[in-house]
Amino acid sequence: MGKKELGIGILLTLSFLAVLGFMVTPSFDGKNFIAYADEHFDAYAKHSSYFIPEIKAEVEKFNSKIAFEIDMKSEESAKKTAMLYADFAEQKGSRVVLNGELGKILFLALNDADRGYQNDEQYFREKYGISAREALYLWHTSLSSVAKKLEQEQRFEESLFIKIQILMRAIEPAYNFYGLEAKPIDVMGGALLIFYVIYTLWWGFAIYFIFEGMGIKVKKAKSKKEV
Repeated sequence: MGKKELGIGILLTLSFLAVLGFMVTPSFDGKNFIAYADEHFDAYAKHSSYFIPEIKAEVEKFNSKIAFEIDMKSEESAKKTAMLYADFAEQKGSRVVLNGELGKILFLALNDADRGYQNDEQYFREKYGISAREALYLWHTSLSSVAKKLEQEQRFEESLFIKIQILMRAIEPAYNFYGLEAKPIDVMGGALLIFYVIYTLWWGFAIYFIFEGMGIKVKKAKSKKEV
């Protein structure tokens, strides 16, 4: 047994647990460290996921028409969804009849996604009378149905554009990060990343030295000789 290695391992373990104990206290702007760090990383992630201007530039090429119905499952959802699509939609019970130029419809969705990204709740309340998140959810649900309809008509380029560019790169980030202020990674972000790396290694070395001190070692298996 290596007393020195065991002592180092115990010291590292106790200090690791002491830091962990401090991290779970509300000492970081009234939050624990995990919530505090997640809030920062989410803000950095939101900043890096803003693609709406470049997507808008691509929408103009989709000047083909669409004319079909989508099922919103309830009359209330259909009514609210029809409001989003403005003059390009008409409610019929739980269904919404869409008729218009695809690019112009997608431009409406991107405008709302942009307002959602900017956390502009007042815009949605005044224009639709619903919350930003509900509007973005309805856009996501309805455009997912539109993408499926286009796929059924073998209009694959338009369908993929909606799924990847409109839904994944515009509406989903606006919805998922709603309420957070976007910010580029700064000194604090770099410090948090470095801390996570050091803290992970800290625990790894604690376990390593404890095992070393207890005489538990990992050795390379001897190669077997063929008879």
